[in-house]
Amino acid sequence: MSHSLCESGEYLNFFLIFSSLLGLLYAIGEFFSYHRNRKQVLLGTIFLGTSYILFNFYLLSSHMIKLFPYLYLTDLPVVASLGILLDEYFLITLEGRFRSFRWLYFKLIPIVLLFVSILVWNLLHKADFLKNAESTAYSLEDRPVLLMASMILIYVWCMLRILRRLSGQIRWSTFRKNTTLKIGLVITLFCLALSLNALRTIAFGDHVAYQLSGIAIGFFFCFLYVLRQSSPDFFLEVRKIVEEEKKERISQISKLDRNLVRKQLEDLFEKEKIYREEKLNLRDLSERMDLTSHQLSEFLNTEIKLSFYQYTNSFRVNEAKEKIGKEPERSLLAIAYDVGFGSKSTFNEAFKKETGKTPREYREKILKKHPIR
Repeated sequence: MSHSLCESGEYLNFFLIFSSLLGLLYAIGEFFSYHRNRKQVLLGTIFLGTSYILFNFYLLSSHMIKLFPYLYLTDLPVVASLGILLDEYFLITLEGRFRSFRWLYFKLIPIVLLFVSILVWNLLHKADFLKNAESTAYSLEDRPVLLMASMILIYVWCMLRILRRLSGQIRWSTFRKNTTLKIGLVITLFCLALSLNALRTIAFGDHVAYQLSGIAIGFFFCFLYVLRQSSPDFFLEVRKIVEEEKKERISQISKLDRNLVRKQLEDLFEKEKIYREEKLNLRDLSERMDLTSHQLSEFLNTEIKLSFYQYTNSFRVNEAKEKIGKEPERSLLAIAYDVGFGSKSTFNEAFKKETGKTPREYREKILKKHPIR
């Protein structure tokens, strides 16, 4: 029984040091990327901090912490700093907002002070720690609990900020139908669950739960590796979804029945042929459809992929082509007026954009195929 427990401990220690080294490799990869930018520097720092946390878990699990007593619980300030860095990273990913690193340094100063406080505490209590370490019972009861709890709470606060930002940027209906967002949400909830487990560890002094956190982070790194290999543009996809959500939120047509608007346009242009009205403009058309000019313009640009004048002129040119085909001997100017153009120049310009030929060239082509007798 003791032999199997010893083997399990060895496997756990190997897994923790492997995960720590994997995080270090991730960090190096981000820092020395050919196209390194601010976001990659942040991500590399996050990986580096997580690697240190896993290394601290390894020291504790393997009891090698006795060789480095000053490092005991120094992973907690790193946890707090990771919360701040993750919050900044998600701000860039979701909103595209870049703040100066100087501002970030100011936010991290209290964390550095907390880190120093832990080091000082370990220095003052080194003898007690080594005495407890002989029994491998690294008691949390004589640790600076308030300092420890404050660092975890900073991390929890940052995770809640990220969740609030996610809920503010993306609608729940979009979350439900998008796998990429579901994965991102699971990652955020996982990070939050780890922090809550850390609070439980501090409250009850449960080192088993502390070690389980290390195992969970290690498996998370493995999952992250698979995710980065299968979806290298994962965070870019999230960014695109957020941009689409922003456009949808400020859209003038988000609450319109788009099929109904399309049907109205078809009836007005194909049946009533309102494009024949020379002075037809966007405002007149929008009033007939009981829409605002902004709504109609956005609908045409996003749904039809044409501006108002492009859409109107396409109908005018199509009818002009039909009339030229049926009555090639008729005056081109008369045809232009019939279909709604106000001058010969605008008719020629619109006709050439649509067909690649001037009305005269188009008519000559028709006459060559079907000469007038």
